[in-house]
Amino acid sequence: MAEEMDAQQEIQPKKSFHKFIILGVMVVVLGAGGYVGWNYFKGNRYENIKETQTTKADANKKKDEAKIVFPLESFIVNLADREGIGRRYLKITLALEVCDEEEKRMVTRYTAELRDTILLLLSSQSFSEISTMEGKLELKQALLSRINHALGGRIVQRLYFTEFVVQ
Repeated sequence: MAEEMDAQQEIQPKKSFHKFIILGVMVVVLGAGGYVGWNYFKGNRYENIKETQTTKADANKKKDEAKIVFPLESFIVNLADREGIGRRYLKITLALEVCDEEEKRMVTRYTAELRDTILLLLSSQSFSEISTMEGKLELKQALLSRINHALGGRIVQRLYFTEFVVQ
């Protein structure tokens, strides 16, 4: 019986020793996997940030390059009289911002069509529609949309009111 006890005592330390070895190997493997994963995702995050910054820088360069401003002659139109207020006139001068000389030449080529489109839109507006800041901004968006539609694409980047008088 004493021999059996000695045999069991010898077996138990071997089992616990094997458990510690397996546990140690698992900790090392998980630690290495965590380290590799951390570095992989950490590297991608910084690369994505760098790419985003580069993209923003390119967009800012393009925005700075889009500074060719093409002034249009003044428009004087009768406003629509929906409120029964009487005749009101709008004198407005616009400037169009385009990206390059080719687009500027295109705007020059289609000036008559653009003026027609602008005159039709302006004469359909009433005093109450354009007297508020929101109305002016809506008018600006509508003009930009119609002008780009007449040109067949997003040629004009921005539209500026350089004169806006209602009488």
